[in-house]
Amino acid sequence: MGFLNIAFLFGLAAAAVPVIIHLLNRRRVKKIKFSSLEFLQEVNRQRMRRLNLKRFLILALRTLAVLMIVVAFARPTLRSGLLFAGSVPKNVVICLDASYSMGVNQETGTAFDAAKRIAKQIVDEAANNDEINVVVFARTAEPVLDKGTRNRGVVKGAIDRATLTNQTTSLRSAVDRALALIGESDVKGGEIYVVSDFRYSTDSTLVDEKKTPDDVRIYFIPAYKGDADNVSIDRVAVPRKLLRAGEVVKVGVTTTNYSRQTPANVSLELSVEGDRKAEQVLELAPGATQTVTFPLSLAKAGQYHARASKNHDRLPIDDDRYFLIEVSNSIPVTVVGGRQLPSGSSDTSAPPGFYVEKALNPRGTAEGEFTVTSVDEKDVTASSLPDNGVVVWVSPQEMEPRRMALLERHVRRGGGLMVFLGGASRMVLDDPMFRALTGIRGATEKEEQPQSAFTSFEKQHPVFNLFTRDELELLSRARVNSYVAARGVSPDSVIAYVGGGDPAAWECVRGRGRVLVLAASPDLATGDIPLSPMFLPLVHTSVTYLATSGEAPGAEEHLVGAPLEFTTGQRIPDESQLVVHDPSGTEEKPVVIDNPAGDPLVSVQDPTAVGFYRLYRDTTLVAQEAVNVDARESDLTSSSLPRKNPKAVSVVEAGQSFRSDLRQAKEGREVFAVFLMIAIAALVAESVLGRRA
Repeated sequence: MGFLNIAFLFGLAAAAVPVIIHLLNRRRVKKIKFSSLEFLQEVNRQRMRRLNLKRFLILALRTLAVLMIVVAFARPTLRSGLLFAGSVPKNVVICLDASYSMGVNQETGTAFDAAKRIAKQIVDEAANNDEINVVVFARTAEPVLDKGTRNRGVVKGAIDRATLTNQTTSLRSAVDRALALIGESDVKGGEIYVVSDFRYSTDSTLVDEKKTPDDVRIYFIPAYKGDADNVSIDRVAVPRKLLRAGEVVKVGVTTTNYSRQTPANVSLELSVEGDRKAEQVLELAPGATQTVTFPLSLAKAGQYHARASKNHDRLPIDDDRYFLIEVSNSIPVTVVGGRQLPSGSSDTSAPPGFYVEKALNPRGTAEGEFTVTSVDEKDVTASSLPDNGVVVWVSPQEMEPRRMALLERHVRRGGGLMVFLGGASRMVLDDPMFRALTGIRGATEKEEQPQSAFTSFEKQHPVFNLFTRDELELLSRARVNSYVAARGVSPDSVIAYVGGGDPAAWECVRGRGRVLVLAASPDLATGDIPLSPMFLPLVHTSVTYLATSGEAPGAEEHLVGAPLEFTTGQRIPDESQLVVHDPSGTEEKPVVIDNPAGDPLVSVQDPTAVGFYRLYRDTTLVAQEAVNVDARESDLTSSSLPRKNPKAVSVVEAGQSFRSDLRQAKEGREVFAVFLMIAIAALVAESVLGRRA
């Protein structure tokens, strides 16, 4: 039990008044013996005992009535907290949810506006001696004041200045930050008020009961009641990571109607560089997710800013999705392990990479279908791997694990890798990382009589489906007398076999990219593949397929609040010249981290806006990326409130009776009426007994 007006408890001293009056009114009777009445003394003793008992009962009832009236005026409450609620200074920490779902429009403004009004009411309900602070949170949580204050005007001003973010919600971060503030304060114990819509949260548990002190109470206060209908654009997928000028591709736009009961009529639009390219209208059933495609063709090479948008609803922030489209006239290719020989060289011992380079760029010009760069295995760096391009690794010999990891990362991020296994060293073939990358469990070098290098083609595969039957027959005439027989290759991934029955070519999907492996080596020492008239078209179709088959629908998006890494494709000589422009044009310095693999990593640690971020070196554009909101926050129907609240947590609904409900939740239910009824009953009983006396 607690008391809201403890000053009235001093009135308990009034309970002594009936006792004093009783003592003062006691009669002292002089005893005179009367012989004729002595036989009545025993009768009188019994009667006086009853009268005295009745008088004591009346005294007790009067005293009880006074006590109950005094206690009732002290406003007793039943609660599980401290005795004498409101009498001891405490910390009051208000956690204000600023995640983007709080931007949903209500009848009287946004949910964030409603949360601010609730926060101010909490300030008004705090005791005058309480230390108050405000924590604004989304994915992370930060206090707006260095320390708690008793100045309510300062606290309300901080609440007014709070702004929405584009981040998701982490309720756990808010509670943990508030507990840390209470732990750092000189005032012991306190109350934490979390004002949120309690929709999506990144946390599996909201409160760690083991870390919550016994003298701290936590209150969850929903900013509004019920669900809110919302339709969001969840993802945009370009089916290829590298588009060719004039090529028609289909861009997929995924949209979700999060309403549980209301169907949605959605108008979708696709625009490039501000120009509307296509538009569709679709009907979405309640809870439905649908992907529609837009045909798109761009005539010129370059990097384009694109946006998928829909008609705005109650939550506008998720009605747009930004993305980049790369259109190129040539495919960047890096040949690893080869070297360029002098023009006109007749050296038959030329390394295998020589023939691959000649097939991709016969004239050695900078303006061709393929832009070819050659590097040695020991010189592989992040900048040497082509962005949105293909790496051709010929006859692998030896590569450091960190450089092998760069190749793997290149593939998993959507790049293509073509590997000619023939002539590979035992060291590489036994490397677990290499085996995992190429999809083999083991390999053996086979040297036999010359036989067909390719046969039993998977004719529907993009590498071969452009060839006619005669061309495939011509390709099967290429002979090899040495190749690598791979073990453990999945039969479903094999697209051609060697004449002896071993896999000749197979494909592996790794992350968002692909690896195409050929068992033989394109050199004259192991066969006549480079002399085949189909060698050049085979290399062309293979590289083109790898460059254009990146699985864009599963592409990793850059999201608000997550570190944004720029792929520069080059070494920056002077890092001090780097600057990043956010979508509004505001400049900020990126974080440059030395990468042991060779190139610096340029990133923005905490992008806060949606749109396009541009990395400049002085005035030269180096790279750019698109940043969007996390679509998981768009579901305004699911609740993150636990079904069973932890012991230290209470949920208080917002509404017209919020302040009284909050007061009851934190101070307990007032029971003064019970004490008044007891006082009235005592007075009635005293009156009845007094009349009979």
